[in-house]
Amino acid sequence: MTRAGTPEPCLQSLRDCRVSLVDKLEFHIDSLIDALIKNEVFTRDDQEEIQYEKGPRGKVRKVLDILEGKGEEAARIFISASKHIGESNIKAGNLSLKQTSEYQKVITKHKDVLKRRSECMLYYNTRHGEKIPFSEHYVNLLIVKGHHSLEIKRHEVLTFGQQRISLQQKATEQRLIKPAQLFSSETGKKSAKKILVTGVAGIGKTVLVQKILCDFSNHKEHQSFDFIIHLTFRDLNLVSKPVSLRKLILRKNGHLAKHLDTISENDTKLLIILDGFDEFKHYRGCDVDVFLTDLDEEGEVVEVFSSLMLGELLPEASVLVTSRPTAVSHIPIGSIDCFVVITGFSTEEIHDYFQRFFQDVELATKMFEIVATNELMLTLCYIPAFCHIMCSILKESKGLYPGNPRTMTDIYVQYLLALVKSHTNNRIESLNNLTGINHQEHLQEILLKLGRLAYQKLMNQETLFYSSSDEIANCVIASTFLDKTSIQEPSCTEDVYSFTHLTIQEFFAALYCAMADVPLSETLGSGSEYSIKSLPGNLDLFTRFLSGLLSERNQDLLSRNIGFRKQKDKMQSFRMKLVSDTQSTCENGAYILTQLHCILEQQDVLLMQELKLQSLRINLSDVTLSTMDYNAVKHFLNEIPLPILEVDLTGTNINAESLRDLQPYLFRCKKIWLGENSLDLEAIKVVADILQASDILKELGLGWTDIGDEHLFVLTNAIKTKQTLTELWMEGNRITSAGLLPLSVFTPSPLERVVAIWNNVTDAEGEHLNSLCSTPCFTVSFTENSMWKDWADWVLQRCEVSSSEKLVTILYKVCDISVCNLDSQWAKTFYRNLTKLIRTRIEQCLEEDVRRKLEKFETILTL
Repeated sequence: MTRAGTPEPCLQSLRDCRVSLVDKLEFHIDSLIDALIKNEVFTRDDQEEIQYEKGPRGKVRKVLDILEGKGEEAARIFISASKHIGESNIKAGNLSLKQTSEYQKVITKHKDVLKRRSECMLYYNTRHGEKIPFSEHYVNLLIVKGHHSLEIKRHEVLTFGQQRISLQQKATEQRLIKPAQLFSSETGKKSAKKILVTGVAGIGKTVLVQKILCDFSNHKEHQSFDFIIHLTFRDLNLVSKPVSLRKLILRKNGHLAKHLDTISENDTKLLIILDGFDEFKHYRGCDVDVFLTDLDEEGEVVEVFSSLMLGELLPEASVLVTSRPTAVSHIPIGSIDCFVVITGFSTEEIHDYFQRFFQDVELATKMFEIVATNELMLTLCYIPAFCHIMCSILKESKGLYPGNPRTMTDIYVQYLLALVKSHTNNRIESLNNLTGINHQEHLQEILLKLGRLAYQKLMNQETLFYSSSDEIANCVIASTFLDKTSIQEPSCTEDVYSFTHLTIQEFFAALYCAMADVPLSETLGSGSEYSIKSLPGNLDLFTRFLSGLLSERNQDLLSRNIGFRKQKDKMQSFRMKLVSDTQSTCENGAYILTQLHCILEQQDVLLMQELKLQSLRINLSDVTLSTMDYNAVKHFLNEIPLPILEVDLTGTNINAESLRDLQPYLFRCKKIWLGENSLDLEAIKVVADILQASDILKELGLGWTDIGDEHLFVLTNAIKTKQTLTELWMEGNRITSAGLLPLSVFTPSPLERVVAIWNNVTDAEGEHLNSLCSTPCFTVSFTENSMWKDWADWVLQRCEVSSSEKLVTILYKVCDISVCNLDSQWAKTFYRNLTKLIRTRIEQCLEEDVRRKLEKFETILTL
């Protein structure tokens, strides 16, 4: 017997040493069970229950579970029996895990495996047997620590209630980092455990992962980890039944089978990389209520992922997830410690890439100069995938076809033509000699088969498919555009295919929709109706490709080189819908970036002339804008020389350089919204230049931009020059009454409204400022003022014209629960109308995850 409150030594020893016991006893479990039955510790019923467990390790765990209920004497007999079957090193109270030489050998073996897998560059369309050393061809990526919109969204209260961030602290400054610094703790604080890496399609997310694996396996970087486990969402898509994390890890890391318990016990030294979240077919369903806590507990794949991210499973392990921006809102954002954005190549890196690709200084320089003279092509090359495609075009065609590419679709069409010419002609011609089929007809049939496959899989969020597919089995040139991977299933080996890059799949899907004899209404909508602006956000690149493929020049190119019949009806149908959608979006202020990219891809002056715009509003909010996005905006505004009623750049990560680039267009704006961007003094100086030069700017929004008095003094001097600004919104910043005081000179003319709620200004200081005006113009707290009713009407109008996905983004900002307690009549009316809108959208919504989020917001507002 033990004293009350004192742990029983044998049972406690078994609990402390559970993981190591599984390692030590898995090969002796049957004889151990026999010994326990002989000593009457276990019954035949216990034995039968143990036999149901899968594998010897599972049986050991079951034995230990049963012993928990048998008491101290049974545990003592178990330890004694273990000694008699050769486990004499098991001693009560002395079974602690030690990192033995065997453990070090496993680390070395695992690094060898990762080195073998990561030593060659995973290029698109690398010829069979061709090995390109990663170390010789890796080009540095520009990586920025700090995600500009999501970090703010973690503390979301844009309009009312609590301040979401401490206004006394500056937002974390962005800075370029190296891959080796991702997990470092340079500030002295605890290093990040959960990291989200985002970037647009082809920007180099998977290459960054390969860089981490390569450096780790070569003992260069990330040596704070003992093990890195690499999983891809493409592979996870193949799992269709409940599974444990153990099984997921061992699918491609079987060499860790005997040591995985030891590794998981020491999870502070473990990094799990999950690559390609946007390719996960269940990415919209990560808001789960079921969590797994044990390595062997089985659940749906999405439950395993969410449990890892939220720390329910392997709580001390580090996890790195990569994703396109379009899908990140579905990741459990509250679990993310660090946000990282890959911004691609600079001009210097593009030049370096050409040198490494061509392996000939003179040839590389010549090819780079061809690209450098075409602004669009050079701009596209900041995305590594496009850079590779451009190099492939130049290499395969010894230059460029007449008429240099003008859009992203142009480049992909030339990529298709170059690869068809160099990789497929001989194979198709030899087949034609046997079958008598016309060369071009056969090529069209093959491309449309691949296109239909790409389209069907894209709509189902699938990027991997089995060889049993008829499209694959009968396609003689599949290897030109598809990668093949052999995976081991329980009873056989299966060949699994994917397009060489997700952007290639999206291009082929658009090619099918554009060139197949299928009406657009059958693919983009129901019946005779479809809408470009209502397509889900994850189809933005597909939509851009479709627009480019339905342009006159690419229809001509595909007709001449492959023999496709020009789709005049589709071209006209898409064009009419694009004009209609753009007109309504410009006039109602809905999100417009997708349409602007479609217009850029069309490159048609006549289309621009068909746009009969009554007003021009450009809403680009809540998306981190890329260089190509700015190109699309500038192309559109160059062709439409109207005054701009409103430009909304809220939460777009705009900076001084981008503002300067857009400056000529912002001179034409009556209202500019720049909220939720971290604006430094240089950016504010650009805003001041616009204020000084513009004759029509009336309203300016700078809420949540981390500006203080020093920034406001620059703006005040600029306001003095033209004195046309009537409204200045600066909520959620670091401004004091001293910074606001100089503005009182301009109130109430021209400044009729200065909004400074959630700044370092008290109500008493606000009253003093208003006492200096003939009409109260400063607002430092919420009131019953009609101003807030106007504001609420504006927000509601934005909600009404937004897609359901976009509506969810807005609701995160305006549905903080504290708002519902406001007594103001305008607030009650606003939230009552907002609730009605949400209910309507719930009834119309076909996407389960979006509907579930809308239902949550409805619940908040009706509390």
